[in-house]
Amino acid sequence: MNLESAPFVGRRIQNLKRYREIVGVFSRHGFGEIIYSLNLNRFLDPVFKKRGATRELSEQSRPVRFRLALEELGSSFIKFGQILATRPDLLPLEYVEELHKLEDEVPALPFEEVRKIVEAELGRSLEEAFSIFYEKPLAAASIAQIHEGVLPEGQEVVIKVQRPNLRRQMRVDLEIIQNLAEMAETHMGSWEIHKPSEMVEQISIRLMRELDFGIEMAHIDRFRHHLGDEASLFIPETVDSHSTSRVLTMDKVSGIKPSLRQELEAAGHDPVEIAHNSADLMLKQIFRHGFFHADPHAGNLFVLEDGRISFIDFGMMGTMTNSLRENFADLLYGIASRDERFTAKALIALTDPEERPDQLALESDVSNFMTQHFYRPLKKMRVGMLLNDLIHQTARHGLRIPMDLFILIKAVSTMESLVRSLNPDFDLISETEPHVRRIRLARASPGRLAEALSETGAGLFTLFRYLPAELHNFMRALGNRKARFGLEHHGLQPLIRTLDQVSNRISFAIVLAALIVGSSLIIHAGIPPHWNEIPIIGLIGYCLAGVMGLWLLYSIIRHGKM
Repeated sequence: MNLESAPFVGRRIQNLKRYREIVGVFSRHGFGEIIYSLNLNRFLDPVFKKRGATRELSEQSRPVRFRLALEELGSSFIKFGQILATRPDLLPLEYVEELHKLEDEVPALPFEEVRKIVEAELGRSLEEAFSIFYEKPLAAASIAQIHEGVLPEGQEVVIKVQRPNLRRQMRVDLEIIQNLAEMAETHMGSWEIHKPSEMVEQISIRLMRELDFGIEMAHIDRFRHHLGDEASLFIPETVDSHSTSRVLTMDKVSGIKPSLRQELEAAGHDPVEIAHNSADLMLKQIFRHGFFHADPHAGNLFVLEDGRISFIDFGMMGTMTNSLRENFADLLYGIASRDERFTAKALIALTDPEERPDQLALESDVSNFMTQHFYRPLKKMRVGMLLNDLIHQTARHGLRIPMDLFILIKAVSTMESLVRSLNPDFDLISETEPHVRRIRLARASPGRLAEALSETGAGLFTLFRYLPAELHNFMRALGNRKARFGLEHHGLQPLIRTLDQVSNRISFAIVLAALIVGSSLIIHAGIPPHWNEIPIIGLIGYCLAGVMGLWLLYSIIRHGKM
């Protein structure tokens, strides 16, 4: 997706009405001070300018009001809030906890509208494509709703149908969120280190990919390629002939949700074994393949009659590079061994390369954190919670954590909560130990060392090959006075905006004064034509001056600055 990335001033907003709606919703929920600090009051309805949160909302906490505002604004903001819930480095923990409660449930589409979408996408009537298509949906969310059906050959399937006009609306919303992120980066200095505009761009790409069901089909194929031989796993098949970018048809999975412990036991399943198999499958996805289900909550897993576990909803998947896997393994190793220095180094290695905090200060904070939380039996540790808290602690050191790591931590935390509901004594650290050991040993293998030496040698060869020529070109540019150095100023945009506004108003006032003086001279000279013995040209000049004067006064009052 190509989001526009021009400065906010002068940017063409695709839907000004939607912009006003967003600003109005946040104002009504009591976030007026943020609206004014970002200079967004220009989009605010005058009725709301002097009004804060409603009486009913004012009784709620700010995190609750923030969540309610996102839910009211619809699918784009709900999805965005769900991803923000994985970023304890950006928001206080009370906001993060509240955003985990975001409800992605909306009224179902009328069946006739579902029929139109499916028939338009498949290019045939519903009766031709399916022998049975159940009108009542299994679930209805902000992006799509799920229906059951039966193919002509008798195969039972589920059909995921995307809501109409969703891509266009999400593009508009994401562009507006991009604008807000750029303004936060400009006006709120504490946010600059997190680069919110870059973060929004990454989230936007993920969300737009989630709208393409063709990508979800590719995810399922890759998932099967990696884990198709696992005896404890069932992967549903997609029906390519009945699937498009907006309609996805796949095997119907019938089973028991792993959160229903009593039903599992009644069906003859061992909850402890289910917990072990679920965690083992998730850890293999992370550490062995670097491609994992990003939202493994109880609603996205089923335990089949034969005891196999099935994942569903492959729209949001996480990926890990080799270096990210190795550094994450080091972090878990440091936690397990209670080594604050090693843990601090692993945290630094997980950040963007250009960010380097004071390592001694970071080690001190990590040591204090470990003293508070780590000196207890390993099986009592909630690893997902500890990782979230640890990342939150290190955020104040200016560390920029890649988004893939936050998605990974969320997936680990979600899976850990699920398996602990089945086995309260589940020890995730012990479960990860063989995977961590395997990665650490592989890094020291002769083949890996030879590969690293080869890459380093190739890099040095390239450097020494081109360095003399580059130095020669640089020295020649200096000698010819063609070398240029750039100096970039930060934080001047508000001043420049204010100066532009002042100069525009002064110019407007000068034109207004000239119009009044010119009209007065024309009337005094009695220049024809006349109306009731008054020169018409002068009268028109006075009228224009009056309109311009009222417009200038309205503009000043509207922006709240006299």
